[in-house]
Amino acid sequence: MRDDPSLEERPEKSTLRATAPVRLLGFRGSDDELLRWLQSGEPGAAAVLHARFAGEVNRMVWRLLGADQDHDDIVQHVFCKLLVSTDQVREAEKLGGWVRSVTVNAVYSELRKRSVRRLFLAAQAVQPEQFEDSVSNAESRQVLARVYTVLESMPIAERMAFSLRHIDGKPLAEVAELCGCSLATAKRRIGRAHERFGEMRETMTRLDWP
Repeated sequence: MRDDPSLEERPEKSTLRATAPVRLLGFRGSDDELLRWLQSGEPGAAAVLHARFAGEVNRMVWRLLGADQDHDDIVQHVFCKLLVSTDQVREAEKLGGWVRSVTVNAVYSELRKRSVRRLFLAAQAVQPEQFEDSVSNAESRQVLARVYTVLESMPIAERMAFSLRHIDGKPLAEVAELCGCSLATAKRRIGRAHERFGEMRETMTRLDWP
């Protein structure tokens, strides 16, 4: 199971292969140059995009979904979506925000698919051992597993807003932008998520909620 990349620096497993000379992987140009390369179909631009944003995409997916067996597939899906929609970016300074937005949308879509599947299949509970490589002790693993268990039961919009704000640490304004809603709506969703944790505390007590 994938670790949270923010907790341990490790080489990224590339899901995209460069088609250009190795010199492109040492790209030190601006986002403006990278965007031009992507939009003009420059050979190797895909590899440069992956090298530039793989760490951030991996971290966001981990924080939004926790220790998830589909992590690598979702990250690959994000980069595939990025590569086929570069024409949507008009200004280079918005490149990072666009990458984050596509990542959030990919996770949101995955959660919606799972919610449909749960109509027919019982949801598999998150097990503490799934987090064994991302936190240092058993107690922390228990808490982390239970947090994601509660998140699994939330409406997707509330889960995304709460996770972006309190797990990924995004400012409220960016949470609203990534969720495609107003600042007031983002605050309401986060507030409702907080309330759900409180409402579920009694239920979680039988699982030794700390």
